Amino acid sequence: MAGRLGDLVGRRWVLLAAVCVSAVGLVVTLPDVLALVLVGMLLFTGGFFAAHSVASGWVGALATEHRAEASSLYLCAYYLGSSLAATGAGLAFGWGGWTATVAYIGALLLAAIWLSLLMLRTPEVRRADAPV
Repeated sequence: MAGRLGDLVGRRWVLLAAVCVSAVGLVVTLPDVLALVLVGMLLFTGGFFAAHSVASGWVGALATEHRAEASSLYLCAYYLGSSLAATGAGLAFGWGGWTATVAYIGALLLAAIWLSLLMLRTPEVRRADAPV
């Protein structure tokens, strides 16, 4: 669904929106109310995987050759980054509980939002054989 929306309005906008949805979901998990935590988890997870699907599809769209290698490099970076982020989140939780974990993940999401905003300022790149 995010990939199709990216084709309609642009991957950059969908990526930015998906990361923002994750950030909203993260904040919604802060109150100690089970219903809000569940809604926050739904928003966070939905935004995260929407961003991931747009980014992984983007790699294949931009690669002019060696698409499989480009895709595998993306996945390697994705899993390595996820592992490092999860390790940091575990350390944050041990140090300051859920509030510290939210602050840590929030900082990562702010960096992702900043990078997404920078991408909006760069010209769109298309493969030569991509449909118009």
